Amino acid sequence: MNPRTNHPSAPTWLRWVTRLSLVFGLVAFVLMIWTVGIDTLVDQLRAIGPWFGLLLAIDATAAMCDAGAIYLMTRGPGAPSLRDVCVAQLAGRAVNSVTPGANVGEALKVSLLARTCSTQRIVAAVMFVALAGVVVSLVVVAVGSGVTALVFELPDSARFALAATGVCAAAAAVAVIVFVRRGVLGTLTRAARRVRLISDARCERWERPARELDRRLRGELQADHRLAAAGLVVISQLLQRGVVWIAIIASGYSLGTPQLIVVLSAGVVLGWLSTIVPLGVGVAEGGNYTLFALINAPASLGVALALARRVNQIVFAAFGFAVLAVDRLAHTVNETVIDEVSPVDATVIAP
Repeated sequence: MNPRTNHPSAPTWLRWVTRLSLVFGLVAFVLMIWTVGIDTLVDQLRAIGPWFGLLLAIDATAAMCDAGAIYLMTRGPGAPSLRDVCVAQLAGRAVNSVTPGANVGEALKVSLLARTCSTQRIVAAVMFVALAGVVVSLVVVAVGSGVTALVFELPDSARFALAATGVCAAAAAVAVIVFVRRGVLGTLTRAARRVRLISDARCERWERPARELDRRLRGELQADHRLAAAGLVVISQLLQRGVVWIAIIASGYSLGTPQLIVVLSAGVVLGWLSTIVPLGVGVAEGGNYTLFALINAPASLGVALALARRVNQIVFAAFGFAVLAVDRLAHTVNETVIDEVSPVDATVIAP
């Protein structure tokens, strides 16, 4: 037992995951600033003006909603505190913002939180928030595709493609929900055994923790908090879409309702494609330029929107790293003070 914290010391692999994730994230962060350029960042911040504070506040609120969902889904003995969850969420999102794939930050969240309770509980909570976000995003794509096909004058082939996209997105959202209800990890483990990717013995070893994780992912062990957690994720996703709308206004433009719906829904797909490279450099600009031209909006607005979102991501990433650094420093100072107070001193000063 660790006398400072009164809980078992974190496994070595968790500490290494934390360190490697942070190093990878910080290196990527520096590279992104170098790639974008300090002058470009400063110019874009000046162009956004006072709107930037609102964009940052909305992003922070969305992150706190996700943190709240993770907090609710981790309740139980040894559960992390709300402060620890908020710090992990901000740090994880900072890493996701600047690294390809936007997944390294999820590992960082788990490694920061799985110190006082089972790793399965933390993994399930993080996966719950991620999958709920995917479902909401797919619904947005489905609605946006339908609106685009109905409102805009397009060739029949384009209408058919959009209708098919909407149907596929809606079906995918339903499939994710069904998959979770049936047990994601248990299903994958058994499928891997059937195709001989893993042995029968390994499948048996994995099956029990997989069942526990699936139960937590379904919210069976947090039934009282499941709906509230899902609601927080929905609010977070809506706020993240609101950031796009505010960024458009901050750029000095306005879009009609159908155009805005198209931008928000297509932006989901562009966002997924942009994770191939850090911050979507090149992908976001090109995709937005083409998208805005197709909906008869200024193509330059699409480029400006991509730049505004990138600057916001960089600053938010810096904020997340700073919060984690301050939190770690506070923990270190607190542990040092506790170590310096001997048992005799504690007895003397005790009331």
